Amino acid sequence: MTAAAPQPPWPGRVLVLANPIAGRGLGEALARQLEQRLRNEGYSIRTWLGRPEDLEQTELTGGLESAIVIGGDGTLRAAAERLIRGDILPPLLPVPLGTANLMVRHLGIHWNRSNLEQRVVASLRRHRVLHLDAGRVNGRLMLLVAGVGFDAQIVQELDRIRRGPISLRHYLIASGIALTKFRPTSLRVALDGKEIFVEDQAVAFVGNLAEYGTGFAVLPHARPDDGLLDVCVLPCRSRTELVRLFMLAAAGEHTAVEGAVYGQGKHVRIESAIPAPVQVDGDPAGHTPVEIDLLPIRLPFIVG
Repeated sequence: MTAAAPQPPWPGRVLVLANPIAGRGLGEALARQLEQRLRNEGYSIRTWLGRPEDLEQTELTGGLESAIVIGGDGTLRAAAERLIRGDILPPLLPVPLGTANLMVRHLGIHWNRSNLEQRVVASLRRHRVLHLDAGRVNGRLMLLVAGVGFDAQIVQELDRIRRGPISLRHYLIASGIALTKFRPTSLRVALDGKEIFVEDQAVAFVGNLAEYGTGFAVLPHARPDDGLLDVCVLPCRSRTELVRLFMLAAAGEHTAVEGAVYGQGKHVRIESAIPAPVQVDGDPAGHTPVEIDLLPIRLPFIVG
């Protein structure tokens, strides 16, 4: 993975998008602090505290040097989706305030509140940019990973029970509910038009990054800039097998289970005997069938 470092000749126009409830309500306060600091540094700033999808096109005119996104992986995905839809793609600098924050971990962003403003300014000045693959899941942008089966059931339960910012407690409750509701579903998976898994109960993952919200490398061979999607299908016929798969994934041994399939390509289709829940980057995304395609462009991210 390579990083370009085109140093801007002077501070330019920066869009700050923030999820105001992220970090237990710190999102808006942090956005205002960064807005003031960056103005003092000579940047032209526009701050948006609403939903990224509601960002007006007029806010994107005039050119942007970069876009700072304050929140979790879901906020980052929504912001990238809106910017692509607006035919503008400035480098994105994620500022973590969510729960999992997989993308910032991958980008090597390890900031704390005491030095955050200074680090953001330094990152904008260096302007080191990585261009990473992304996908579409039934037309919806995917930056990280999509899941079919139990993990998506957890995400759907989490979305149902949550009120306000998400905590570890929410995840634990949602996981418990999802486990009681879990019913194995037969999947049929095709990769680039060729069937690789046919009619057996299973869970499936497709994505660009090796890491997952659990911290495990669910897609151990995934590289975010190789021009390929990784797909992993794991036979799972009972709750007992589900728990076993979890432990094997923690040890990095899940892809070696009997019947497991791992592949790489640019188009994945997943069908199921009955509709199975789907999640994208930690957000609920309906049910199967699902079509997942690699985007023809890579998305730019500023590294820490």
